[in-house]
Amino acid sequence: MNFYRLPREKEHDLERRFELLNRELRAMLAIEDWQKTEAQKRREQLLLDELVILVNKRDALVRDLDAQEKEAEEEDEHFERTLEQNKGKMAKKEDKCVIQ
Repeated sequence: MNFYRLPREKEHDLERRFELLNRELRAMLAIEDWQKTEAQKRREQLLLDELVILVNKRDALVRDLDAQEKEAEEEDEHFERTLEQNKGKMAKKEDKCVIQ
């Protein structure tokens, strides 16, 4: 049920997957090209492709998180302004109240 997971958890999963792929790719890159079999060359290319996909996914996720945080900040600022405006109106009404 991945669709219930929080974006931060998804980001962590992407980072973990990146680390694993990166580790395997480094091991592949330690082998000289002339020593690699065709299967190793294909695997190396697959790892590179997967890393690019992961980086793009993480970038998109980070952009979404930033947009959500900015939206939340804007909502907070709007809420605070509304409270301040209402507070001022309430103070004016209290000034007009007279006990008879």
